[in-house]
Amino acid sequence: MVATNEGRNTNSRSKKRTQGRTTDSVADNGARATVPTSAAVWQDSQADRRVPPPREVRGREAARRILELAALSETLDVRNRLRRLGMQVKGGGRDAQRMTFVEATIGECLDEAEVAASQRDRWLSCEAATWAVGWMARTRRAGGSAGSLLERLVRAAHAAATSLAAGDTLPACFVLTLARLFRDIEACRCLEDSATVAVGAEVDRLVSAAGVVNLADSAAMVERVVRWTQFRDIASATGGACWSDATDGRWQTAAVAALRLLGHGARAFAGASRLPACFTAPLVDAMEGMGGRCRRTARALATGAESCRRRDVLPRDLHDAEAAVAIVRSGWARDSLRVMLDYRTAVPRLEIAVGERMLVNGPWEWGVTCDGVGLEAESAWRVSGWETGRKGTFLEIAASLGGGLQIERQLVVLPEDRIVLLADAIVSATAGGCVGDLRYRVALPLASSLDAEAGQEHREVVVFDTSMRFMALPLALPEWRTAGRGVFEVAGQSLALTQEGRGGLYAPLWIDCDGSRVGGPLTWRQLTVADTRCNIGTGQAAGFRVQAGLRQWLLYRSLDTPRNRTLLGCNVSSGFLLGRIKRSGEVARTLEID
Repeated sequence: MVATNEGRNTNSRSKKRTQGRTTDSVADNGARATVPTSAAVWQDSQADRRVPPPREVRGREAARRILELAALSETLDVRNRLRRLGMQVKGGGRDAQRMTFVEATIGECLDEAEVAASQRDRWLSCEAATWAVGWMARTRRAGGSAGSLLERLVRAAHAAATSLAAGDTLPACFVLTLARLFRDIEACRCLEDSATVAVGAEVDRLVSAAGVVNLADSAAMVERVVRWTQFRDIASATGGACWSDATDGRWQTAAVAALRLLGHGARAFAGASRLPACFTAPLVDAMEGMGGRCRRTARALATGAESCRRRDVLPRDLHDAEAAVAIVRSGWARDSLRVMLDYRTAVPRLEIAVGERMLVNGPWEWGVTCDGVGLEAESAWRVSGWETGRKGTFLEIAASLGGGLQIERQLVVLPEDRIVLLADAIVSATAGGCVGDLRYRVALPLASSLDAEAGQEHREVVVFDTSMRFMALPLALPEWRTAGRGVFEVAGQSLALTQEGRGGLYAPLWIDCDGSRVGGPLTWRQLTVADTRCNIGTGQAAGFRVQAGLRQWLLYRSLDTPRNRTLLGCNVSSGFLLGRIKRSGEVARTLEID
């Protein structure tokens, strides 16, 4: 058992001289009697003078750590129990009765951990108990059950080591905390490698050179980076580095990339809602600790005030072609627009968020038939165009289809106008190839908290919850709901677009994320495109004019070899053009891609 003086005063001069010798051995006395590694192992560790001294845990630090863990719990009972433990530790151990209460609460936490339905709550409870026992063992006021509590923690850590060996790093913070706080005990110290090796290998395996984490969605990416950040913080606070310099560099790039995925208040998205700020606080603190642009960007996200100049914060866009992920932001202010496209699979995953709301979240599904025959992607997505600047961002990916066709998907973001353009083009894979009758469909997944309503007379769809969020316009279909070769409708929790064409097809979906423009003047038209004074069909090129409120835009896309063409009095020789129409009728070219 861990030795205790049962609250008696030890102010005599002789006892003061022995305090330094007895303090460091308190935990060892309990471990020698209870830890299942045998007394011989413990004695061997004491005989080795190279064993590092135990980590001193102050009550204020232990209480802070425990209360932070309580805020991360998924269930109310666990949260309240950990909060009670944190407040008891914060109150100190001035007498034996207080320590008895602390030991009882630690025992309750470990009892709950053994039967917890959530693995996250299980390891949070174990980690909190470790901080409390570590504080007790160094105060010289530990009660008679402290040794058995430490024994239970070691048994739990051995079970956690099995999970770590299988690739699950969820218990890594608990194992590292136990190993570092009780590193003078061989039964605890030997567990450190299982945690550091597992986490270091996971960072090296999942993080690309640009910092993108190879996981399913932004919520999983942020959660994993925060987990690594917590692990690194514990290591830094308890004795030094936990992985190599190369791994630490990968973590830093992943942390910077994860910062771009946070919403207003530097909070992470979870489905249609946001997690409390405490979940991402370790990441934000780490970014502020890096200084420079990382610190200014983290503060801009946390406060919602983008007062810094663009060159003083991180670039708003990140595209990693190796990881097949693009993250595009309009800025770092409170109501910033954030888009993430993951095109590692045949059906890319798309996320669109504005401020504190997730708007689009899920697979960006598509389907194509040519002359009645269904076509599927026969190759992985490849990047055919990427350009970003102050005025806008353009990304185009392409994949081969059967029958000599290919699909080209475009993601365009206008940060100032808060416009997202999602467009698919079905074209011949070779110049001069023949394309038959095409039928195309696409589904845009909405966040679960949103409702959508289609206009009764017009084809636009308005998406809202407690307020207007965005409106979607199918530019290639007529504005009015007349009989035409296509449908745009609300299908469950998705927006579904069906369109037909021959010789080539361009299906742009215009998403206006400025809620203040919803309900204002709105119109769009498909324009006639001329080539050497002759009008050409929509299978060769397509052009559109869009007006929302007092702003107007011109959109052009060539479906064959780019040539010098004209639409709305504007000469275009590139393959793609998107610009603002001025009051004078001239076109201010925002994005022009050859």
